[in-house]
Amino acid sequence: MNRRYAELLAQTPSGLYRWLPPVEMLALAEGVEQLGWRLFQLDGRRARDKASFLQAAAAVMHFPDYFGRNWDAFEECINDLSWAPAHGYVLVYEHVWWLACEQPAAWRMARAILQDACRNRASQATPFLVLLRQTHGCSGVDAVLRLRV
Repeated sequence: MNRRYAELLAQTPSGLYRWLPPVEMLALAEGVEQLGWRLFQLDGRRARDKASFLQAAAAVMHFPDYFGRNWDAFEECINDLSWAPAHGYVLVYEHVWWLACEQPAAWRMARAILQDACRNRASQATPFLVLLRQTHGCSGVDAVLRLRV
Protein backbone atom coordinates (compact mmCIF):
# COMPACT_ATOMS: atom_id res chain seq x y z
CA MET A 1 0.00 0.00 0.00
CA ASN A 2 2.84 2.42 0.74
CA ARG A 3 4.04 2.18 -2.88
CA ARG A 4 0.50 3.00 -3.99
CA TYR A 5 0.52 6.11 -1.82
CA ALA A 6 3.95 7.08 -3.17
CA GLU A 7 2.73 6.72 -6.76
CA LEU A 8 -0.45 8.67 -6.05
CA LEU A 9 1.40 11.50 -4.31
CA ALA A 10 4.07 11.71 -7.02
CA GLN A 11 1.38 12.11 -9.70
CA THR A 12 -0.68 14.70 -7.80
CA PRO A 13 0.00 18.39 -8.45
CA SER A 14 0.63 20.67 -5.50
CA GLY A 15 -2.59 21.90 -3.94
CA LEU A 16 -5.28 21.51 -1.29
CA TYR A 17 -7.24 18.28 -1.51
CA ARG A 18 -10.17 16.88 0.40
CA TRP A 19 -9.01 13.37 1.34
CA LEU A 20 -12.04 11.10 1.29
CA PRO A 21 -10.96 7.52 2.02
CA PRO A 22 -9.71 6.29 5.36
CA VAL A 23 -6.02 7.09 5.58
CA GLU A 24 -3.58 4.41 6.60
CA MET A 25 -1.14 6.85 8.17
CA LEU A 26 1.71 4.36 8.47
CA ALA A 27 1.44 3.45 4.78
CA LEU A 28 1.13 7.13 3.84
CA ALA A 29 4.20 7.97 5.94
CA GLU A 30 6.16 5.18 4.26
CA GLY A 31 5.04 6.38 0.82
CA VAL A 32 6.08 9.93 1.65
CA GLU A 33 9.45 8.66 2.89
CA GLN A 34 10.00 6.63 -0.30
CA LEU A 35 9.70 9.85 -2.28
CA GLY A 36 12.14 11.70 -0.03
CA TRP A 37 9.33 14.00 1.08
CA ARG A 38 8.30 15.14 4.56
CA LEU A 39 4.98 14.45 6.26
CA PHE A 40 3.39 16.79 8.78
CA GLN A 41 0.17 15.93 10.67
CA LEU A 42 -1.97 18.76 12.05
CA ASP A 43 -4.77 17.80 14.43
CA GLY A 44 -7.53 20.38 14.02
CA ARG A 45 -8.91 19.55 17.44
CA ARG A 46 -5.92 21.53 18.70
CA ALA A 47 -6.50 24.34 16.17
CA ARG A 48 -9.91 25.85 16.89
CA ASP A 49 -9.07 29.53 16.35
CA LYS A 50 -6.33 31.67 14.83
CA ALA A 51 -3.99 31.52 17.84
CA SER A 52 -4.29 27.77 18.40
CA PHE A 53 -4.05 27.06 14.65
CA LEU A 54 -0.81 29.04 14.40
CA GLN A 55 0.57 27.36 17.52
CA ALA A 56 -0.35 23.86 16.31
CA ALA A 57 1.02 24.47 12.80
CA ALA A 58 4.27 25.83 14.22
CA ALA A 59 4.66 22.78 16.46
CA VAL A 60 3.99 20.10 13.84
CA MET A 61 6.02 21.81 11.10
CA HIS A 62 8.85 22.65 13.50
CA PHE A 63 8.85 26.38 12.75
CA PRO A 64 11.93 28.22 14.05
CA ASP A 65 11.90 29.98 17.41
CA TYR A 66 11.58 33.36 15.71
CA PHE A 67 8.09 32.45 14.40
CA GLY A 68 5.90 35.44 15.27
CA ARG A 69 2.54 33.64 15.69
CA ASN A 70 0.69 35.84 13.20
CA TRP A 71 -0.51 35.31 9.62
CA ASP A 72 2.49 37.06 8.05
CA ALA A 73 4.90 34.87 10.01
CA PHE A 74 2.90 31.75 9.10
CA GLU A 75 3.07 32.69 5.42
CA GLU A 76 6.81 33.33 5.64
CA CYS A 77 7.58 30.07 7.42
CA ILE A 78 5.34 27.82 5.34
CA ASN A 79 6.94 29.20 2.18
CA ASP A 80 10.45 28.70 3.57
CA LEU A 81 10.76 25.30 5.33
CA SER A 82 14.56 25.44 4.90
CA TRP A 83 14.88 23.81 8.35
CA ALA A 84 12.98 20.78 6.99
CA PRO A 85 14.69 20.01 3.66
CA ALA A 86 12.85 17.54 1.43
CA HIS A 87 11.96 16.83 -2.19
CA GLY A 88 8.30 17.52 -1.37
CA TYR A 89 5.90 18.06 1.51
CA VAL A 90 2.57 16.62 2.64
CA LEU A 91 0.48 18.28 5.35
CA VAL A 92 -2.37 16.08 6.58
CA TYR A 93 -4.83 18.41 8.30
CA GLU A 94 -7.26 16.29 10.34
CA HIS A 95 -10.52 17.68 11.78
CA VAL A 96 -10.27 20.82 9.66
CA TRP A 97 -13.94 21.49 10.35
CA TRP A 98 -13.15 22.83 13.82
CA LEU A 99 -11.52 25.90 12.29
CA ALA A 100 -13.54 26.02 9.06
CA CYS A 101 -16.95 25.87 10.73
CA GLU A 102 -16.28 27.66 14.00
CA GLN A 103 -13.89 30.38 12.81
CA PRO A 104 -14.57 30.88 9.08
CA ALA A 105 -12.51 34.09 8.81
CA ALA A 106 -9.46 32.35 10.29
CA TRP A 107 -10.05 29.36 8.01
CA ARG A 108 -10.26 31.59 4.92
CA MET A 109 -6.93 33.18 5.80
CA ALA A 110 -5.25 29.84 6.61
CA ARG A 111 -6.62 28.31 3.40
CA ALA A 112 -5.43 31.25 1.28
CA ILE A 113 -1.92 31.03 2.74
CA LEU A 114 -1.81 27.25 2.28
CA GLN A 115 -3.00 27.58 -1.34
CA ASP A 116 -0.35 30.22 -2.04
CA ALA A 117 2.31 27.99 -0.49
CA CYS A 118 1.21 25.11 -2.73
CA ARG A 119 1.46 27.34 -5.81
CA ASN A 120 4.86 28.67 -4.75
CA ARG A 121 6.24 25.18 -4.18
CA ALA A 122 4.87 24.01 -7.53
CA SER A 123 6.73 26.81 -9.29
CA GLN A 124 9.91 25.65 -7.51
CA ALA A 125 9.31 22.02 -8.58
CA THR A 126 8.96 21.01 -4.91
CA PRO A 127 5.50 19.49 -4.44
CA PHE A 128 3.41 20.60 -1.48
CA LEU A 129 0.13 18.78 -0.85
CA VAL A 130 -2.35 19.68 1.86
CA LEU A 131 -4.72 16.78 2.53
CA LEU A 132 -7.86 17.86 4.40
CA ARG A 133 -9.71 15.29 6.52
CA GLN A 134 -12.97 15.39 8.46
CA THR A 135 -14.33 18.49 6.73
CA HIS A 136 -18.04 17.88 7.51
CA GLY A 137 -19.17 20.04 4.60
CA CYS A 138 -18.07 23.39 5.98
CA SER A 139 -17.94 26.24 3.49
CA GLY A 140 -14.61 26.74 1.82
CA VAL A 141 -13.69 23.09 2.16
CA ASP A 142 -15.94 21.41 -0.38
CA ALA A 143 -14.48 23.59 -3.13
CA VAL A 144 -11.14 21.78 -3.01
CA LEU A 145 -10.32 18.77 -5.15
CA ARG A 146 -11.31 15.29 -4.05
CA LEU A 147 -8.44 12.83 -3.90
CA ARG A 148 -9.19 9.11 -3.80
CA VAL A 149 -6.81 6.18 -3.30
